Amino acid sequence: MQSRLTSMSYVLPAFAAMTLVLFAPVIYGFWFSLYRIQYGVQTGFIGLGNYARLLTDPSLGATFWRTVVFASATVALTTAIALCLAVWINGLGNRRGFIAQMIIILPWIISTVVATLLFRWVFLNDIGLAISLARTLGFSNVHPLNDPNGAMGWLIAVSVWKRIGYALIIILAGLKGIPEDYNEAARIDGASDWQIFSSITLPLLKTPLLLIVIVLTLSSVNTVETPLVLTGGGPGSATRILPMDVFDRAFLTYDLGSASSLAVMMFCGNVLLVLAYVRLARWKV
Repeated sequence: MQSRLTSMSYVLPAFAAMTLVLFAPVIYGFWFSLYRIQYGVQTGFIGLGNYARLLTDPSLGATFWRTVVFASATVALTTAIALCLAVWINGLGNRRGFIAQMIIILPWIISTVVATLLFRWVFLNDIGLAISLARTLGFSNVHPLNDPNGAMGWLIAVSVWKRIGYALIIILAGLKGIPEDYNEAARIDGASDWQIFSSITLPLLKTPLLLIVIVLTLSSVNTVETPLVLTGGGPGSATRILPMDVFDRAFLTYDLGSASSLAVMMFCGNVLLVLAYVRLARWKV
């Protein structure tokens, strides 16, 4: 009994801090969403009224599908490109591989706001290097962020560029953990490089790839800095995704009821994604 109390005394401070930082805001946000909010003050209990009003909003469906397209494209491209780069870097020498890693992970280790601003200033602003070069080559009518499809494409490109360093590190760690004996035995049996990759390397990278997909999905679904800094949700609502919708409802239109309801629904979605990862992580190679 004494040892159990001693063990609990070690865990209790960390659990209390976690409750205060993580769970308390969620509980309060859910309670807040059950009230009619006027000027930031709870004026009357309406139960699930905010949720019903939110789900009948015709713009929510379009925002949801834009978020799905953005997150799916970002995760797929980031994972595929990072996998190719990791395999390439793994075959380089230590010095060249280290230099390549530093260059690729640089956008990931700096602030999202700073990275997005740098990307915009260089590639997308009228006085940026890329736009100036395009106009020098004769493309005078270049406005990347004025076209809805182009703006979403650039938003995806920035997100891939920002997150590819994380995916690269995880995949490289997985590659370093694969015994070289497996590849040597396969080569002795006459397997080609592609057969080794598809039959040995890729299956053994299943857990790192699953981790990357879940983490990048959570990151993409919950990011507000990148679309806010890069496009502001425009042109029109072409790049308005769910996190920006929460931000706009809360701080632009001051509809705190629907904003808190949408935030709670997004939290539930995040929990489901984490549970999916925990479930899938039990798979064995």
